[in-house]
This record gives sequence, C-alpha cells and structure tokens, in this order.
Amino acid sequence: MNTSLRLLSAALLVVGVACDQAARKRGDSLATQLTEAQQLSNQLSSQKDSLTRVVLDADAFLGQMDSAIKTVRGLPKNKRTSSESPLADQVAARKDMMERVNALVVRAKSTANQLAEVQKREGDLMNQNAQIRDQNAAQAAKIADDAQMIVDLGGTIERQRIQIETLQARLDSLSTEISTIGTKHFRAYYVIGTEKELLDKHVIVKEGGANLLIVRAGRTLVPARILNAELFTAIDQREAKMIEVPDTTKRYKLISRQDLDDAEVQARDKQTFKGNLRITKPDEFWAASRFLILVKQ
Repeated sequence: MNTSLRLLSAALLVVGVACDQAARKRGDSLATQLTEAQQLSNQLSSQKDSLTRVVLDADAFLGQMDSAIKTVRGLPKNKRTSSESPLADQVAARKDMMERVNALVVRAKSTANQLAEVQKREGDLMNQNAQIRDQNAAQAAKIADDAQMIVDLGGTIERQRIQIETLQARLDSLSTEISTIGTKHFRAYYVIGTEKELLDKHVIVKEGGANLLIVRAGRTLVPARILNAELFTAIDQREAKMIEVPDTTKRYKLISRQDLDDAEVQARDKQTFKGNLRITKPDEFWAASRFLILVKQ
C-alpha cells in the first residue's frame, strides 16, 4: 500500500515538473519576443524622431524657398537670369531633402511593419501563455486534489487496517473460545475393567434384587450416581470412532446407557459383545451419556 502511494505521488510530481518546464520554456520564448519588440519599438521611436526632425527641417526649407521665390518674382526681368542659380540650388536641396524624407519614411514603415509582426507574435504568445497559466493552474489544482485524495485514502486504509487487526484479534479469540467450547462439548470418557475393579473404584454399583439375609440375589450393575472423570480415559467424540478393548477374545458388557444399535460389534448378545467397539453413529451413541463403562466378563 505505502509503495503504491509513493509511486503515485512520484508520478504526480513528474507530471508537475514536466508542466513547469514547458511553462518555463514558453515563458522564456515570450521574454525573448518582448525584448525584441522593445528593441524594435525603440528603433521605431528613434526613426520617428529623425523623421520629425527632417520634416521640421523641410518646413524651414520650404519657408526659405518661398521667401526666395518671392524675392525672385519681385526682381526686374533683366535680373532674373542671374538669380536662377540660387533658386536651382534651393530646388536641388529640396530634392535631396525629399529623398532623405522618403528613405526615412520607407525605413520607418519597415520598422513599423516589423514591430506590428512582433507585437502580433507577442499577442499570440501572451494568449498561449494565458492558456498555459490556466492549464497549469488547473493541473496544479488537480495535483493538489489528487495529493489530498492520496492522503485521505491513506487515512482510510490505515483505519481499515486497524479495524481488520481488531476484528482479527476478536476472531482469533472467538475461534479459541469456540474450540475450547467444542472440545468440552465433544469430550467423552470410557473405562474398561473387571467387575471387581470397577466396583472398587466406585465407577459401578449394584442395585435392586431380593434380600436373602447374607446376599441379595438378582442385583444389577449400574453406573455410580457420581462419576470421577479422572478414572476414565478422555476422548473426542468427533475423532474417536473405535474403542479398543484389552483382550479381543473376551466378552464385554455395556453397563452405561449407550445403545449398541449405534455401534458395530462382534458376537453381540443383548448388551454383551466380543472384540473392539466401533462407533457408527457418534451423535446418537453419546447422546445418552458421555461416560462409557465396559465390564470385562
């Protein structure tokens, strides 16, 4: 889980860095365009100043030229021939001035066109930069949202991990408790011995019969009212399917309340049998009593 969160965070960081580098490159390009536009603007301003000076000089020149023309027009006809040379000089100077003006105008127009082109590129870059800023802002917001989501998911996963550990501990405890209860519930006991051995241990007793002064004839062997589990062999009803007897050639009598119909034995005669006792129906067999008592005949 922690490795996945670190990988996702690293991926988001790489995306953010890539976006930042792209934005930085576009920003550098925009700065270059702005510098070029500033240089062209300065150049155009200088050319405008030069052109302004030339226009002012031309206005002064035209004024002088008009004055000269008026002077020439006021002279007698016989004197105009000698005065045409200064006027021609003025015309030539005016022509030179106009050529300079035209050259400056051409250069100014070229500079203005260049400036307009740079400004257009500048506007395009600014629009792109605005889009990039919007994209970067959206990307940054998404990265922030994703980072917060990772934090929230981490907190949720941690809470779930704690809940799972708590539930697992409770489940383990419950399993142990169920196992203990199951072991106690399915615990059974058996004992095998001669009549004398079992009477001496107070596992069985004799009840009933006629009182004939010294002995009481017809008395029956039955389990004692209180049985000591320590005198028995403990088994699990779910696992112990066979009760092995010490001597398979001897007969054994069932004294306890189980029913041999729920078991499989050899040479059965009512409540006696030979050989080992195989339990075929454990639920029914142990339902009457958890204590099995077999008396060796």
